[in-house]
Amino acid sequence: MPQPDISLIIISLNSRHFLADCLVSIKNSIWRDKTYEIIVVDNGSTDGTLELLAEHPDVRVVANKNNVGFCPAGNQGAKIAVGRYLMFLNDDILIIDDAFPLLVEFLDANPQAGMVGSRLFNIDGTDQFSSGRTFPSPMNALFGRKSVLTRLFPNAAPARRYLLSQRVSDNLPYEVDWLSAAAMAVRVDAFNQVGGLVEDFYYFHELIICDRIKRNGYSVYLDPRSKILHYEGAGSGVRTPRVRRAHVKKFHIAAYHWFCVHHRISSLNPVRLLIGSVLAGRAAVLMVVETFKPQSANDKAQIQVGRPEGGIPI
Repeated sequence: MPQPDISLIIISLNSRHFLADCLVSIKNSIWRDKTYEIIVVDNGSTDGTLELLAEHPDVRVVANKNNVGFCPAGNQGAKIAVGRYLMFLNDDILIIDDAFPLLVEFLDANPQAGMVGSRLFNIDGTDQFSSGRTFPSPMNALFGRKSVLTRLFPNAAPARRYLLSQRVSDNLPYEVDWLSAAAMAVRVDAFNQVGGLVEDFYYFHELIICDRIKRNGYSVYLDPRSKILHYEGAGSGVRTPRVRRAHVKKFHIAAYHWFCVHHRISSLNPVRLLIGSVLAGRAAVLMVVETFKPQSANDKAQIQVGRPEGGIPI
């Protein structure tokens, strides 16, 4: 059997409905002359996901007994993949037209490119601005992708520098510092050289692997011609207040570790205390907000029909 052009590695958790639509959208998308294989690594779903996958005999399945996390699951999929390129995907995405052949063709035409990502859209068609960004600066604690200040002042310099929002509408590939793991393709050699996905980070793991690949002499790109819809946050189980608080905690711990690693701040440097204090304060405020934020009507409905809580190893 000929080697497929690309191995699509989907990490799933308690998202049967979203995964079903994702698989259909992959198979119904435009592939032209490109070939693919689908690998689903399931992290211990209890919502009938494995029964769904049994209806897709062409999909290769790795069934974990529990939630090992995104990166360990992704590395499991990469170990059995046989495609020329690897494509890591969330389970709550829908493919638009020829999104994947465009990435294969880009990597074929640009051997210096170690990674390339797709442009991610919300289901209503608005841009998520999560696809490819520059590495965050301390200002992005205020002007982050979802922050109030960015919504109020989308053209503020810190937001534009971080999100590269002025570039994405050009519809031409451009270099970025890092990509979203919801839809990122990687050259197998580059992936193996850096040891795969970073298993000791839950958040910020994309920044680490992209940085390592760039330090190995490759470039990282976003190709906005490759378009994918993303339900962002809808996969992997219901986000209860307990789960949302765990996300906030893990996000800020990872932010601290990433900042210290990226900027090579030694363990004795007092700057570590300053960074840790600022991030801890920010996390405390957000955890209070998540505690009292009302559960969405959609989440309530999913809880009533028995969809499991999930989204993060707690």
